[in-house]
Amino acid sequence: MRPRKTLKALSILLSAFLMSSAHAIVNIEEMRGKPQQDGWSGNVSVSVSGDSGNTDKTGASTDVQLYWRRAHITRLIAASYSYGENSRARDTNKGFIHLRHITQQTPGMALEVFTQATRNEFSRLSLRTLLGAGTRLTLHEKNTTDSAYLGLGAFYLSETLEKRAGLSDDGTKKFWRANLYLALRYRFNDYTRIASTTYYQPALDNGDDYRILEEGNLKVKLSDTLALKLTIEITHDSEPPQSIENTDISYKTGIEYQF
Repeated sequence: MRPRKTLKALSILLSAFLMSSAHAIVNIEEMRGKPQQDGWSGNVSVSVSGDSGNTDKTGASTDVQLYWRRAHITRLIAASYSYGENSRARDTNKGFIHLRHITQQTPGMALEVFTQATRNEFSRLSLRTLLGAGTRLTLHEKNTTDSAYLGLGAFYLSETLEKRAGLSDDGTKKFWRANLYLALRYRFNDYTRIASTTYYQPALDNGDDYRILEEGNLKVKLSDTLALKLTIEITHDSEPPQSIENTDISYKTGIEYQF
């Protein structure tokens, strides 16, 4: 990718985030990719949904990832945005931007440093920013057919909740969370593969305050650059903001383009 195109892509990502909002936990596993050579690469996925007639509902989401690799160093920039309306009233508006630096220390261990900004209008999340680090261990890796990875780390975050009438938990909080994840992948053949990622993020000063994400997806290769992607995501927050449900379940179907 040429530098001018790279800068243009970055400006698009930043603009999308500034007008958007996102999940309590972001699954970065599906955004890593696996560049086979040094330099820039990336992928873009888009999904749309809709109903008309008795139910009038529309929705769309996009994910963009850029990777840069040289020897044992990888850098990742990822952004996502989702928007939806139900009976012409907005009911989804969320997004994030994530930056990560990865150093492969040995074939079985990598060190990671990351930062992220997140917004979610319908979770009362005005802004969440975080800075963290950790290690990624390879538990199993068999060519490109199946693999298992374990992540261990922590991050410091700042969360700002919107003020709403009758609620008392608005304002900004700053604290530490552990960041633990298990990532599994299995390829059935040259065209079909499945993946599952489970995150567990407890607050370090309160074991009763934790967040869990389980995301599974099925990807079917359509060509060298296009794939059909089916995703289901379950998120749980043991201590969500006031007026917000503990658990969310979402699913989507989309097309992914890799370059």
